[in-house]
Amino acid sequence: MSEFFSTNAFSLFLGIAALGLGLAFYFSWRRRKDLEELASSMGLSFSAQGPEAYALEATGLELFRMGRSRKASNLGLIKVFDYKYVTGGGKNSSTHRFTLALIECGGCPVPTFALKPESFVYKIGEMVGFKDIDLPAFPVFSDKYRLTGSDETSVHMFFTPNRAAWFERNLGLSVQGAPGHMVLFKREGTLPVNAWQAFVEEAKVFSSEVLK
Repeated sequence: MSEFFSTNAFSLFLGIAALGLGLAFYFSWRRRKDLEELASSMGLSFSAQGPEAYALEATGLELFRMGRSRKASNLGLIKVFDYKYVTGGGKNSSTHRFTLALIECGGCPVPTFALKPESFVYKIGEMVGFKDIDLPAFPVFSDKYRLTGSDETSVHMFFTPNRAAWFERNLGLSVQGAPGHMVLFKREGTLPVNAWQAFVEEAKVFSSEVLK
């Protein structure tokens, strides 16, 4: 009797695992098809494969140097794509996913920096000595964003009054910069397909207004 239950329990486990893999494959395929249709409706090209990991790492952007098993997929014309990387190992491994807009800015001197929405955790960190870069003339910016960078002078020079004011009007963005490139995203996690068009337009506006 015990052998019967053991055999059936193992079969049940295999069935559940196969179902899980099947659903994961289906949702990945469905997302890719929906994004392909969206790109077509917007007059944009689309590729199921994103930029190669080595090319992303070469940008110098911190996000593309984190974790392992890095992979980009679902690439649109202006380099909006899904991206993931893995940290930890075994049972403690975690997969981090994003929908990103990678913007080349060869004509604009971009310092190495990271900008993300301020949070309670970051405020606690500042109380114990983890400081960020504030812009005294823009208290809303300094209150709503955490800005860090290795060269504070270069970061201050990049965040001109026009750029700081733009971020005050467009709260909730995360941006990383390195010479020649910037990457823009809304939050950790891939955006739903119905939010991609607005994000593509937001990336275009960012590129034209912040990097001009």
